[in-house]
This record gives sequence, structure tokens and C-alpha cells, in this order.
Amino acid sequence: MPDVRPEPTRSPLVGALNFRDLGGLPTDDGRRLRPGVLVRSDTLQALTAADVDFLVTTLRLELIVDLRAGPEAVGEGRGPMADTGVCYLNAPLRDLSPADGVPPDEQALRFSLDHLAAPASPLPTVVRVLCALAGRPVLVHCAAGKDRTGLVIALLLRLIGVRDEQIVADYLRTAVHMDRIVARFLGWPRYREHIARVPPQVYQAQEHTIVGLLAGLDREHGGAAGWAASRGITEDELAALRAGLTEPA
Repeated sequence: MPDVRPEPTRSPLVGALNFRDLGGLPTDDGRRLRPGVLVRSDTLQALTAADVDFLVTTLRLELIVDLRAGPEAVGEGRGPMADTGVCYLNAPLRDLSPADGVPPDEQALRFSLDHLAAPASPLPTVVRVLCALAGRPVLVHCAAGKDRTGLVIALLLRLIGVRDEQIVADYLRTAVHMDRIVARFLGWPRYREHIARVPPQVYQAQEHTIVGLLAGLDREHGGAAGWAASRGITEDELAALRAGLTEPA
């Protein structure tokens, strides 16, 4: 895989540290991801009034997909976006727990591979919803915007043909934000306790994690399209996803 060094991106939001628009990413067929239709982020619970105005008025956001586990989403809250008219979907992916017998450097990767293989995961529902809304402004987030969000975004980008080196580079853009995210989490009891329970590598965005995820997707599921087919996601749904999210370069 070519070495693609991620360029640092600065969030336009004060209260979300790992927010970015995925527009502009190239696909294998010479298209690119449309700007303003798929954005990823860390938690939105600390947004400012100006942040909310940006998401509602400038981005014209239509849906927030919150991947935090149910008790986590309820306990931490939605923040000020709960007071807007933006639609909200909680698609709960469990957070990462310490895994006995798994080396610290591999725990984030195993977490993602286990979610892909889980028969009762909400991942297929998330993909179907985003197929249906493709082309409308959607934000996907979890707590740090790294593992759960990284998994969903990697799946979506693979399904529309974004090149692997670009998927890897986007994932690694999270690395520059992790020190600030961890510092903030240390002030929030739920995440402070989680940081104390897991290896420090869990709060790092490492290249082998996303490379291993893409390799595991191919090895264990026949690629993103194979995974989608095994979960009953149709070719028509995937065609709608590609048509809505991409445009000619």
C-alpha cells in the first residue's frame, strides 16, 4: 500500500475535537466523495452555541448517527443538539473492554473484527439507513470518533470504492487529536474509568489497526461488498449509497 501521510485537519467546532468532513476522498472509478454529505466526529455533548449553529445552519445536518452504547449515550447525553430539529439515531455499538489473551496493540483491531462478525450487530442497520439518506448531510460519531466511528466509516468508504490508502490516511488523522481527547475524557468520570481499565494503546490511533481491519474484511468476509451481501444489504441499496455520496472528480 502506498504511504499516504495524513494532513492534519482542524475541527471547525470548539466542542468536538475530532470532527471532519470526508468530502473530496477519491474512488477507484475516478469519482470523489461529495463534500458536506458525510462527516465524522467524536462526542457532541460539549458543543458550543456556535458549533450548533454551524451544524444546523451551515452544514444543514439532517441526521446524527450516535454509535455510543445505550447507557453511555443516555448517561453522557446528546448535548445541545438535542434541542434542535436534527433527527437522531442511536445505533449502539458496545465500547471496548479489556480482552484477556489479546496483546494490547491488537485490542482495538480485535474489537472491530468482532463487531463485523457479530450476528446481532446494528452495523447493517446503520449501512441501510445511510444508503437511504445518501446525499443528505449525515454525521456519524461515538465518544472519541476513533474505533466505532472508524469501523462504520471504513465500511462505507470501502463500499463506495474509496482507495484503501485514503481510508488509512483518514483514520490516522484521528491520531493528532487523541492527546486532547484523552485529556478531556480524564475530566468525565465514565471515560476516566474506562481509560484506567484498558491498555493505553486503546486510546491511540495506530496504522496497523485500520490496515488489519481492511485485511480482515477481505479475509473473513469477502470484502465490504461480501460483508454487506451476507447481511442482506442489496445491490440497489449500495448503488444508492454510491450515487448519493459521490460525484465526478
